[in-house]
Amino acid sequence: MYQSVYRPGHSTETALLKVVGDIERAAGDGKCTVLHALDISAALNAVDHSVLGARVNTDFAIGGIVGRWIESVAVCRRWCERSETVRFASGVPQGSILGHLLFAMYV
Repeated sequence: MYQSVYRPGHSTETALLKVVGDIERAAGDGKCTVLHALDISAALNAVDHSVLGARVNTDFAIGGIVGRWIESVAVCRRWCERSETVRFASGVPQGSILGHLLFAMYV
C-alpha cells in the first residue's frame, strides 16, 4: 500500500502520479486494471458514538480507565455556539491520529 499523507515531498499529486503509472505499467504488460475510488472525506463525522463505544468495549476488550478515556475523547466532545455549549451527536476528533484510530475501530 502506498501512502502520501503526512510525508515530506508527497501530496495528492504524487499519489495520483503513482496510480496512473501503475495503470500504464499494467496496461503495457497486457493486464486488466480496475480502479475503485472511495471518498470518505466526511466519514469521521458519521461515526455513531454508541456503536463506537460498543466496539471498543466488546471487539477490542478495552475498558476501565482507558475505555473511559476513549469515551471522553470521542463522545464527550463539545463546542460552543453563541455562548451555549452543544454536545456532538456523532463523529470523532479530526486532525489527530486518535481520530483515525477510532474511525478504524468503528469500521
